[in-house]
Amino acid sequence: MPNGLSSVPVLPCRSGALRLFSVPPRRRKPASTTARTVGAGKSAAARKFKASSGTTTAKKRTTTRRKPVRKTASPDLPLPDPGERVWVLDVPFEDRALASASGARWYPGPRVFAYYGTDLPDGLASFESMPYSLQRWVEDDANEEWRPEVVHERSLTPRETQLEAVRRQLGAVNAGFPYFAQMDSTGLGKTLAVCEAVRQAGSAPDIGTVLVVAPKGALPGWRRTIADTEADLDPADRKRWLLVTYQSTKKLLTVPEDTDLGKRKKTQNKRTITLGELRFDIDVVIADESHALMNIESQQSQILWRYQEAARAVVWMSATPGYQPMHFAYMARAIEQSRAAGPIVGDEEVLGYGVTTKWAEFLIEQGFALKEGKATTGLKTWRWEPEDAAQRTRDIDTIHRWLSGGAVPWSISRPSPPTPREPLGQELTAAQKRLYNSAWVDYRKELGLPLWKSVGGKRVLQKNPSTRAAALRFRQKCSYLRIPSTADQVRAWIRDGNQVFVSMFYRESVAGLAEALRDEGQDVAVVDGSMSSQDQEHEIRRFQTGAARVIISTTTSAINLHSNELLLPERTVSTSAPRVTLIHDPRWTPIEIRQIEGRANRIDKDHEHTTSTCYYGYAEGTVEEEMVLTGIERIADLGSIVGQADLIDPEAFLAARAEAGSASGA
Repeated sequence: MPNGLSSVPVLPCRSGALRLFSVPPRRRKPASTTARTVGAGKSAAARKFKASSGTTTAKKRTTTRRKPVRKTASPDLPLPDPGERVWVLDVPFEDRALASASGARWYPGPRVFAYYGTDLPDGLASFESMPYSLQRWVEDDANEEWRPEVVHERSLTPRETQLEAVRRQLGAVNAGFPYFAQMDSTGLGKTLAVCEAVRQAGSAPDIGTVLVVAPKGALPGWRRTIADTEADLDPADRKRWLLVTYQSTKKLLTVPEDTDLGKRKKTQNKRTITLGELRFDIDVVIADESHALMNIESQQSQILWRYQEAARAVVWMSATPGYQPMHFAYMARAIEQSRAAGPIVGDEEVLGYGVTTKWAEFLIEQGFALKEGKATTGLKTWRWEPEDAAQRTRDIDTIHRWLSGGAVPWSISRPSPPTPREPLGQELTAAQKRLYNSAWVDYRKELGLPLWKSVGGKRVLQKNPSTRAAALRFRQKCSYLRIPSTADQVRAWIRDGNQVFVSMFYRESVAGLAEALRDEGQDVAVVDGSMSSQDQEHEIRRFQTGAARVIISTTTSAINLHSNELLLPERTVSTSAPRVTLIHDPRWTPIEIRQIEGRANRIDKDHEHTTSTCYYGYAEGTVEEEMVLTGIERIADLGSIVGQADLIDPEAFLAARAEAGSASGA
């Protein structure tokens, strides 16, 4: 630049004025690559020499530079000019450059892309916000009006079992109990029951806004159910709904201006959670698949805890809320109020580890088999380790009694018809066994799998795992080596007229199985966590309409794959072909197992229960066999906690496994 001036960007405001932003100077590179350098005459030896020779140097006057406070942008969007409106856009990270080139602008305060004008350009139409999304909420606030809504007839009619859940939930609210746990088994229609309860509570003047936090795959179903539940209501009588994923809960907080969040990302997250203000005024908080809150110290759990403390009503929804006592800290407030026998959390404002500590101390006072430990950070930890079956049963029965409620029943838990379960042991060939026992790098090299992986955007060479990661690598080997056997089994089920749902854990195995089936001319739908909710919904619709006879998914919850399902908004019906479920990769936790089983075992549009036999795949004589047995035992504990003791019979499953083994041996 001439005259030694640096460039200063000039940005227009909405009013047309100009605003200047200073650009910090570039950081100069060090003259040497040495990490520590000492200037001439400043070393310790030089100082000693000067002291002995009598020479002194005047000390320079040092001034402490004041650390600048990190300023945050305004959390609100500027109002549009007369005759204009604002569109708040849902722009994926990889499409940000495209959105900017099409006229959208990033606003760091509300952390959204927005476009101001009279009409939305065609280049931004694909980024238009979805109904009930956070982007739509911010858009409505900026425009100071809602988009036009249509009134029409409802398509979904609640069943009597769902209406019973509605009556139980409203009964708790009317009795002054603000908490409710909807723990019905998978496939019984919890979403419609909760939406119906919110609709019937519409006359309450203090219920106007509803926050739903759910997995990404559940959002399309929530949008359809909310829209249908309120379809015949006057727009003025409808609630204001906000749908977000658990991973997006940080957007529910706004940091006050002039707040120092620090430099490290971990420090920023901690201070945002504790110092941030609730961005929205929410009356009802609904946590779908609430087992995501079992780790009460996670970022998403702490943010939801703050919203629960401020809300007028809280609903937890999960067929698998937890399977051991320490998992239920997120329900501590409800259990405290239901027991009415002394505080658990009390009036203290605690978060994260503070809640864990109070919940653990309470369980120890009640005689639970908790053992203390110590984390690497020096903080106390607690593990549930019952010494015998009697202690295990007593602790589980106590949790079940608390969840059932005291004077006010504040939960409902009903089992679905039993899920047919079959063990599916697969033998490894001699060559596969050799690969299973080989080193990780040698195994990938022989199979032609990539020896490089991406870490932080950089290519890193694969290494042999540590002892701690060895079990995970053995599982990953089994998953990939069993692909040929699984592909043969899936083809056999398809020839028998079935549609097949295969649950897998590793995306590398998903790609391998999909390729093996497609090579035989089979159309395959794939769903994994890297896809957007719209892409996931597209693949699910392909399976439900019969365009794809097989669906392979790493998603374990919040998707419907059963036959004879009413598909909205088209009002069409999914195929009537019987479903088969295969858990290709065993899971340790009963929560994942039960969620997988419930994807195709659900209630259809005619209020009939559709049954899908669930096969547990594993490689015989490997770590997978132990995983299957451990998972089955934990499912039994889960069933006892939620009051569904007939959820699974471990002895019957083991007997079926023994019969299958003897049949294969014969």
